[in-house]
Amino acid sequence: MKILRRMLLAGAMSGIALAPFMNASWAETYRIGVMNALTGPYAFGGVPIQNAMKLAIEKANESGDLGDVELEVVEGDSAGDKGQTITLVSRFAQSDEVLMILGPTTSLEGTAGAPVANEQKVPLMGIGSSIGITDAGPYSFKVQSVGSDIMGNLVDYVVDKMDVEKMAIVFDRANDGFVGQTNAFKEGITEAGIEIVSEDGILASDSDFIALGTKLASSDIDAFFVAAPAEVGANFLLQARQAGVPMEVTFVGPSTFATDSFIETAGGASEDSIILADYFMGSPNEMNQAFVKAYQDKYGSNPDNWAAMGYALASLAVQAIKDAGPDPDREKVKDALTALKDQPTIIGNHTWTMDEGRNPHYGAAILQVKDGQFQLAP
Repeated sequence: MKILRRMLLAGAMSGIALAPFMNASWAETYRIGVMNALTGPYAFGGVPIQNAMKLAIEKANESGDLGDVELEVVEGDSAGDKGQTITLVSRFAQSDEVLMILGPTTSLEGTAGAPVANEQKVPLMGIGSSIGITDAGPYSFKVQSVGSDIMGNLVDYVVDKMDVEKMAIVFDRANDGFVGQTNAFKEGITEAGIEIVSEDGILASDSDFIALGTKLASSDIDAFFVAAPAEVGANFLLQARQAGVPMEVTFVGPSTFATDSFIETAGGASEDSIILADYFMGSPNEMNQAFVKAYQDKYGSNPDNWAAMGYALASLAVQAIKDAGPDPDREKVKDALTALKDQPTIIGNHTWTMDEGRNPHYGAAILQVKDGQFQLAP
């Protein structure tokens, strides 16, 4: 690790700027790699995730919870790209010598970067839901539940609360996370007796959905499920409505759509959509309200599902570093991450834990778009 022993008095070393070190003269600084999709089709989530991760680290440094340890953020843009993710993980682990890596944003990137993190023996904690992240080895973790876990909440709502007999399925076929979520949703609703009328794969790079929207408009369906990046799914929804899919045919989607950018892009076409979410900003939970205020003060906007996931992940990472003791190293942090259980959090039911397979559990919220805003679904 590049550990800076801040034991120098001002002026002791001429020519070196000591201003950043004056507030914690005896602290040891450890670098933390923070990487998310700041550009590309997943930037809708990557930007708020990265912002919230930095906020959590900033709060940890200010609070003194880590004692003589202070964290320095080294940032990177994974851009939703496997190759760029692999390059960043290697750079963070080797030339930047980070203590651990927070990110990347998606399962697509996470399953590419996790094997490299394990080769380099550097702890990595990503957002994505794919078990491929944890299956890569003991150094890779994720904050989000597997698709079968979190999607069960959406299946229950569709089956118990909605009058649905026939559905269409649309999903991003190139993203392991979306594929896993779709498979879990399909299995649940078919077991409940709901008929899947059609199933179509799309790509995050697609933009023309008129033909597929026309196909759905001529189908006998009560609802349609879409698993894709937020702006891609919103664009698909908008074109599907324009092609004739009536508002009575409900749009249903996973947590990727639990962001204001979905509503902003789809506009009125998003009204009454049912969205699974890892997080609800309106929760009265004390920890959540403190997070909402801190995020608003720092960035001038409300946190969405992805900001909350980033903050939750970074908070867990901070706890693991604290649990690793006064002289943390990569091995100690990895062991501390593995041991995390029943941690207070802002997401889900406000308790985050892992099972023996290192799969997270924390519950979920079901949201509905009403008058252009998210609210808890009835």
